[in-house]
Amino acid sequence: MKILKYILFAQLLFFVKLGCAHDTETNKPFEKMHAHRTFSSHAHAGWESRYFSEGRDALNGKSLWNSSLELGYDHFSGGVWYGRSSNHQYDELQYNFALSQEIKEYSFYAGYTHLLFPKDDESDDEWSLGISYEGLPFELTTSLDASYSMDAKGTFYEWSNTRKFYPQEDLDISLSGTFGWNEGYVSDGHNGLNFFSLGSGAKKILSESFSLTGHGVYSWAIDPDSNLAGDNGLKDFFHFGLAVEFDF
Repeated sequence: MKILKYILFAQLLFFVKLGCAHDTETNKPFEKMHAHRTFSSHAHAGWESRYFSEGRDALNGKSLWNSSLELGYDHFSGGVWYGRSSNHQYDELQYNFALSQEIKEYSFYAGYTHLLFPKDDESDDEWSLGISYEGLPFELTTSLDASYSMDAKGTFYEWSNTRKFYPQEDLDISLSGTFGWNEGYVSDGHNGLNFFSLGSGAKKILSESFSLTGHGVYSWAIDPDSNLAGDNGLKDFFHFGLAVEFDF
């Protein structure tokens, strides 16, 4: 109960001071599209100063190039994502399929992702669920996402609160706060709260089909255990990213 009160207070304090929103992280592999009986498609190509994953600096300071292609029709969407480290020592390929639904101010999705790590000759399968609600005061959006790893047999949760601003018709700005909780997903890391991050993002629309995006995020580690290998990358650090996006 004390942990829950701490989480609620910290997020409320942040949003009262700053406003807030979900950051436009270009290394988040897939956009869950809900196309209302029409066909939609989206692609992006981006660069990340670090590979931020589960609150960890997954590539130990190395940057990440990444790209994706997503297709959607009505409640269904799917896509492919590829990421490669700047020193070419790491690459990752993901295939995703998701179902989504929108009911008034609520949005839901359920998804499956197959992950391949060619250089390590390894793979994993993940199931994910998410819900978001847009009816909070101050135009905030709150969302809860959970990913279950078949390989690790554990789940990672992320709770985010978001505020978006539209200073111009062709410019979106966001501020966000996120907590991450590990329950065996990072199998060699500690369970419980893992990180808290504050971020900002921007999207500049240049045409109907072409946009530029960027974000910056600072993440604070929560209770890392130096005796656990999975917590070695769990630390306080800043990262940012840039990307181009296409809708066609």
